[in-house]
Amino acid sequence: MDIRDTDQPVAASRAVTAQLIVYGTLLECAIGLIAVVAGWLLRLPLWEVVEWDLSALGAGALATVPMLLLLPIVRYMPGRVFRELRHLMTQMIAPLFRPATIGEMAMISCVAGIGEEAFFRGIVQRGLATLLGTPDDLARGDLATILAIFAAAVLFGLAHPLSRIYVILTAILGVYLGILFALTGNLVVPMVAHGLYDFVAVVYLARFWPSDRAVQEQQDQAE
Repeated sequence: MDIRDTDQPVAASRAVTAQLIVYGTLLECAIGLIAVVAGWLLRLPLWEVVEWDLSALGAGALATVPMLLLLPIVRYMPGRVFRELRHLMTQMIAPLFRPATIGEMAMISCVAGIGEEAFFRGIVQRGLATLLGTPDDLARGDLATILAIFAAAVLFGLAHPLSRIYVILTAILGVYLGILFALTGNLVVPMVAHGLYDFVAVVYLARFWPSDRAVQEQQDQAE
């Protein structure tokens, strides 16, 4: 069901949110485990493209900044697309995470960044680039790399089917994360960017996103 069909905010109790955190964390861990096993079966071991060092951590943190610009854009920009995204944030995402603790939000964001990047960039993107070109072509910006980035991003978007607009937005973020991986050759960079973005976005939505009435008043003033 498209989130635009929902007129009332999701009523999330502490128990519902706790279940969401637990099941979401387990799902992201399972995605990461699938990536490890797939890498072993396909002879694309993840440790070949994972290097935890200060430069990668810093690059990932810095790469989060352009992604975070989406938050004020979605909140304040006029237009149907942004109105639908605000509706999604107000009716579903913000209410679900409001009862969560900061630690819980950090945990699920961390495992999402690691697990999803390991699978979509570390296996899907790298595997397609290898299939279409050669493993050494990944950071050279050739056609195989470009096709692999976009294909992995499309799958990444489809894996987040909260609404049609949200799928497209997530796919665009997937392109950005894929480019980060292609340019650096280090999976840690998109992992950090993804996880840190998720954490800041979820905390912002849970603690600072306005109520349904406030969002509607802002939309009326803008339009």
